[in-house]
Amino acid sequence: MNLLKVSILGVALVGTATAGSAADVLAEFQLNDHPAGDQAPPTYGLRLDNILGSGVSTLSMDFHNDSRMVVSEDNGVLSLHITGTLYGGEIEDHDYVDAHSYAVDFLYEVNVADVTDGWDVNTFDSSNSGTLIDLDTNEEITLYGKANMDGLVFSMLADGFRLDGDNDSWVGRGWMTTNSDGSMSHAGAQDWLFVGTPVPSPAGAFVLGLGGLVSMRRRR
Repeated sequence: MNLLKVSILGVALVGTATAGSAADVLAEFQLNDHPAGDQAPPTYGLRLDNILGSGVSTLSMDFHNDSRMVVSEDNGVLSLHITGTLYGGEIEDHDYVDAHSYAVDFLYEVNVADVTDGWDVNTFDSSNSGTLIDLDTNEEITLYGKANMDGLVFSMLADGFRLDGDNDSWVGRGWMTTNSDGSMSHAGAQDWLFVGTPVPSPAGAFVLGLGGLVSMRRRR
């Protein structure tokens, strides 16, 4: 296990399995909008063009500020679970046309790999899916992870992707579709793009602190 993962386990550990529990929770992240979204402002963490309206549609993680991603391992099998309350919809002239709040619950549980700087999900599988529920209308949309031309479905990496001068911050990005066969379902862009901040447990924060996380990662 590399130093990056050791630091995450020490600082972002939110729980470990006990007798009868299903999985070890390896890390938890607070999720927020990525500042470099192509349609910013408003910034967003999830973009779903032509799904929430007839044009560019984005959803913010900052409005309710309760989005989380939990990394777990169950008998050697890794999973990434994204939950939270998002806000937004179709946008025109950098503003929402008719904004709603949405509950998101998305689970990557197949083809999740532990890589040098984080986690990747490779190769399409319909089990990597979730729901987006409009909390104003109760309309529910089922979403699936979609592979890009390189077979990458999602990644959560400490590489500062699209953050000028920052090569350390955690960034989540991945592609989405409403088609269960993984094919493109709508024109435009449908993808995650967010930043993640490790959430320290009391024990982890006491042992290392967030400063320890940064220093260990820089020495890896």
